[in-house]
Amino acid sequence: MKTKLKYLLITLLSIMLYSCGGTKPKQTDFIGTWKSSDNGSIKLNKNGTCTLKGVDYYKISSFSKNKNRELNAEGTWQFIENVESGIVDNIDNGIVITYNLPDGTKGEIVFYISGQGISGNNPPWNIFIWEGDPDEMMKYEFIKNK
Repeated sequence: MKTKLKYLLITLLSIMLYSCGGTKPKQTDFIGTWKSSDNGSIKLNKNGTCTLKGVDYYKISSFSKNKNRELNAEGTWQFIENVESGIVDNIDNGIVITYNLPDGTKGEIVFYISGQGISGNNPPWNIFIWEGDPDEMMKYEFIKNK
């Protein structure tokens, strides 16, 4: 009986360790349309172009002039390694969007990647930026449409 219990515990431990290991996100995981809870959307195309519609501009760029404004723009995106502010949920990849405003100015957004599971490092993936101080753990998050 003890042998069966020993094998059962080893099997359960192996399953737990395997499920916590996580997988690494890939660029192809992010192609598609992403939605936020406030109905903002980001479409990331296979060719590296993107479209932002109804994105809360103040959450992207917290200048008072951007309060109550939506960001609607065209741009480009890249999947990058070693996101500048370090690892989040053991994921150091991110998405950088460079967008063009109608007045000719450019902007850039660095999105972090989080996932599911205990460690937050399993698909499906979400992309987000910190809303204010990261210590407050408030995210402006986008979830991929299925």
